[in-house]
Amino acid sequence: MALSVVDWNTRNNIECSHLTASNAAFPLHTHEEYVISANLSGVEQLTLNGQTLPVLAGDITIYNPETLQASRFGDVPVEFFSVHLPSGVFADLADRSLPILREGVLRDPQLFAAICDYVRSPADDRNQQQNLLWLTHCLLQHGSDSEIAEAPIAIGRALECMRDNLTEKLTLDGLAAASGLSKYHFVRQFRQEMGVAPLQYHMQLRLAAARNLLRHRNSTLDVAHQLGFYDQSHFINSFRKMMGITPHHYLRIISR
Repeated sequence: MALSVVDWNTRNNIECSHLTASNAAFPLHTHEEYVISANLSGVEQLTLNGQTLPVLAGDITIYNPETLQASRFGDVPVEFFSVHLPSGVFADLADRSLPILREGVLRDPQLFAAICDYVRSPADDRNQQQNLLWLTHCLLQHGSDSEIAEAPIAIGRALECMRDNLTEKLTLDGLAAASGLSKYHFVRQFRQEMGVAPLQYHMQLRLAAARNLLRHRNSTLDVAHQLGFYDQSHFINSFRKMMGITPHHYLRIISR
């Protein structure tokens, strides 16, 4: 796997990255923020909602919070910008409830330019806030007036249990009990609703929480301990599978 970091920084809790990838693959994973990317060159193969879609140079990808997606990169390097926009920041900027953005692969030159302008703006640039507000405006052109929909009640109860218990491994028996469904019906309904098995989804939430703690300059060891990863190698390998880099490398990059 070849993932090269050109730049990676955090601005007021908004993570921006400039990466190149080749001969690399990211399995199904999720993020707790809105993720918006601009493909500068190369072709990414995106898996979203059971479909595989090519992402060409000049294309944009958009994911709502907790959307599951996977990516694959071939021999020719793919270069891209990404912006991870926390839900709370987006709501404050937009001065409205959280929108559902149109997900997948889009071609929008105005939004593409807005992503590039924001990522390229220096940290101390007085135009950075202006660029962020313009990016927000462009994103909302691909939104709706609806708020992010809630999952069915039973699955919602299981998701609440997952989010309340990020520091430990959960069991199917416990999650099924929290949902009020039999184990068989719970697993079937969860996969239909969320696109992945319950225990794998809970692991994604734990890894997203780990990323957030690392962004706040917690050490890799402290993060692993806080989130109940007592097997360091398991934590490192799981994080690398989601992010393409180890937690230590991620912490070093964002601490520059």
